[in-house]
Amino acid sequence: MTHPVPIDAAVPGDALILPDGGAFLVRPITPASKSLIVGAMRRLSPESIRRRFFAPRRELSDLELHRLTALDGWNQYALGACARGPDGNLEGVGVARFARLDEDRRTAEIAVTVVDAYQSRGIGSALLARLIAVATTRGIRRLQALSLPDNAPIQRLLRRFAPAARWRDEGDYLAMEFALAAEPVSMIALA
Repeated sequence: MTHPVPIDAAVPGDALILPDGGAFLVRPITPASKSLIVGAMRRLSPESIRRRFFAPRRELSDLELHRLTALDGWNQYALGACARGPDGNLEGVGVARFARLDEDRRTAEIAVTVVDAYQSRGIGSALLARLIAVATTRGIRRLQALSLPDNAPIQRLLRRFAPAARWRDEGDYLAMEFALAAEPVSMIALA
């Protein structure tokens, strides 16, 4: 199967079929993913952008786009979900990423974003389950996340995966942290 928009031609995609029948391709984010990320950013609502980036914005700078796609796969890793758009081309619909902390190499900060038209279908859960499995295989034992206080969707998602997570009010945002299992767990059990 060929794709009009390259994601990572060297890595085969992982099919994601949702209970509603939606079919998606999940692949690691690479520099070849830039156009998919730019397109997804254009399809995010102002509210989704504010919730993800903690500020209003419409586009990413070249440097930000580079930082989001030039990942080493060990300290920084991201998965993207894609679907066929109305024109038949592949379009980015969601991303889950982690970045290992410099001060604690067994802890990583995570972020999950799903384009509004695809939210509440299980894509964020599926991406987070896969991200947790990858993080565990790379020796990460704790995950952290930041959330705006009014970002109920991400808080629900994180509580589902980590009901015992510790949440702290940091003023402008909430910070949470949870431990991972020492061994990778089944993605089916997490999703």
